[in-house]
Amino acid sequence: MSMREGFWDGVAHSYIPSGELALPGHLALHTERAAEVDPITYEVVRYALLQTNLEHSALLQRLCVSPIIILTRDFQTSLLTETGELIFLGPNLQYFSNSHSLAIQWALEHRVGDLGLGAEDMFIANDVFVGAPHQPDTCLAAPVFVEGKLFSWVANSLHFADVGGSTMGSFCIDAEDTWQEPLNWPPVKIVENGRLRIDIEDLFVRQSRLPGAVRMDLRAAVSACEVTRRRVLGLVERYGADVVKAVMLGTLEAGETLLRERLRTLPDGRFSHRGFAECAVPGDRGVYAYQINVTKQGERLIVDNEGTDPQAGSINTTFAAFSGAVLASLTQQMTSELAGAYGGAYRCVEFRPTAGLLNCADFPAAVSPSGALTTELQLNIAVCALAKMLACGPPETRELILGPCLGHFNGTIQGGADPQGNLFIFPNTNGMMGALGGMPERDGVDVGGHFWIPDGIANNTEDVESQYPLLVLYRRLLDVGADGAGRHRGGLGFAEATMPRGALAYQMVLYANESFPKSKGHLGANPGSRASFRLVSGSDVAAQLAAGHMPQSLAELLGEERPHGSKDPALLLGPDDVWEWTSPSAGGYGDPLRREPAAVLADVDAQLMGVEEADRVYGVVVREGAVDVRATTERRRALRAERLGREPGEEVAAPAGALRIGELLHVVDGRWWCNGADLGPVSANYKDAAETREAPVRLLAPEFAAADHELADRILWREYLCPVTGYRIDTELSRAGEPPLHDIALEG
Repeated sequence: MSMREGFWDGVAHSYIPSGELALPGHLALHTERAAEVDPITYEVVRYALLQTNLEHSALLQRLCVSPIIILTRDFQTSLLTETGELIFLGPNLQYFSNSHSLAIQWALEHRVGDLGLGAEDMFIANDVFVGAPHQPDTCLAAPVFVEGKLFSWVANSLHFADVGGSTMGSFCIDAEDTWQEPLNWPPVKIVENGRLRIDIEDLFVRQSRLPGAVRMDLRAAVSACEVTRRRVLGLVERYGADVVKAVMLGTLEAGETLLRERLRTLPDGRFSHRGFAECAVPGDRGVYAYQINVTKQGERLIVDNEGTDPQAGSINTTFAAFSGAVLASLTQQMTSELAGAYGGAYRCVEFRPTAGLLNCADFPAAVSPSGALTTELQLNIAVCALAKMLACGPPETRELILGPCLGHFNGTIQGGADPQGNLFIFPNTNGMMGALGGMPERDGVDVGGHFWIPDGIANNTEDVESQYPLLVLYRRLLDVGADGAGRHRGGLGFAEATMPRGALAYQMVLYANESFPKSKGHLGANPGSRASFRLVSGSDVAAQLAAGHMPQSLAELLGEERPHGSKDPALLLGPDDVWEWTSPSAGGYGDPLRREPAAVLADVDAQLMGVEEADRVYGVVVREGAVDVRATTERRRALRAERLGREPGEEVAAPAGALRIGELLHVVDGRWWCNGADLGPVSANYKDAAETREAPVRLLAPEFAAADHELADRILWREYLCPVTGYRIDTELSRAGEPPLHDIALEG
């Protein structure tokens, strides 16, 4: 879809500013900057601005009452220019990267002309077609005026515990359109001339099942914005408006310069990745494709979503979440040392999305579950596409690659009535423990969190049990296995089991039992785990606890276990029901058969895997506590022969001047080259000439087994092998019957 004027309006389609903003003529902007700022003053002011935004974040954590803010860090703060261009982003949810910019710029173009803009005004907004990733992510934005001119903005977004909709917690997986979800609020003034508009506050709070907590968090957000606005004005008073503005703009320019320098080290080309979701709403049996394509041209990136399926059910995102996921994946890999000063890097990125697709949906698409499901899938797809681009660069650029993140934010939302009859909603966000994927020079990190929310932490079990009518039976690390295996393995996830305790009523409204893994590994590695949800009904858990035994697996319980799907309806739970949910291990990096045997032995010694798994997954033979080097060499050669169906050769050095692509692939004289094998011209897809194996992903290894064979078998696992050695060049998850994705297309 073209970027024609008026199309991306934030009403029928997502809002995407085009060219210069259409600002009202009466709005005076402060654009003056000092011609020179001495280096010491520059650094003092720059760090003061950075610290102002960090203190904004810290203040929110102190003022808010909801655990999803205090612990999960599901919020963000920003400092922006007078026209809404990001200067500093906080250390919290990174895919809010341009959410505040979009909301502010839409307000400048569509609200200020009619309503005016005062020095003590503040907007509230959660419209997903304007700038919110999903409706619970609500933005507060405050202008900063200096001598009657709009100087800058401060903003925050909080994930409110419940903002209405058909499902408590506001993740409405059953929604077919936005009218079955929480209200979308385009920017509206909630503070006018320094006075909180109680009518607007009451209207917002009225939608919630938790009005007390929502009101307190909303007032915390308003207060934090006001305090931060005053701190910016204090800097202006101390150093002068033109100096502070010069530092703001200089910070933007420095970020832009850094990314442009790194882009110059990479070859031009188009880099793509595709991921899949299952079931658009409960009862649906579809498998849906999302694709992100990054075209690198000189010192800029052009991003599109061609290859994505049309919008459907509740598994959509709008442009705000799509672009936010891409920008977060870009900055966390390529400019992380900027410490949140990412706006300049954004200048190097142009989005050319097609409207009406799953990851750039049009009104009235449903998007409310995206905060746990589809936005994280976009992060995974984006980080993988950008990793392929970085894999074509020099060693110092390849080292920037982050491991693939989990394809969903796994957890549960549950609620009901406590022993006193009070309504409770518990979003179990322990998925914050997450897992970091394998990287070029190191393993991922076990329960290492997520790169897109670096400050997030898990709940304290005792604290949760004191607040909610539940009991946590266990929380344990997953084993090292085929899931996440690679030359560098992915970080391990965990499993957690819970049961009601004294509740008058208990319901589970969000959970996931996947039929296939959502996170593919990089450059020949195995995918991460399949997230699961298991429920044993009518168990003997009460009797076991009374006898002094704390069950440590569902296998220890008597009761009935029934299968559950990826997006099933809400479950009513009884006092003897026990559920276990899994936050998966992340994908690895590189072929598992190229992993250092000593690293495999270290996992065996740490009792994270057994000697049988070491042999099965990595081809490493461990005997009497040591690696049998000769047996390991023969075992790995036999596994490569099994892949090829013939005896394999060994790796050979690439010719001088070859361009290395990833682990094994090279470009030599304009052709794809792998250990002496010619895989065709670089204009073609090397996968067409590679040795290829494919099978349903559930058959890759026992770790990927799924109960729903019909749905699971719609996703194939493809291995693209070096014809000489049998090592994996790369792997792919694909729908059955679809051709290989042409994911690396170099120019020149």
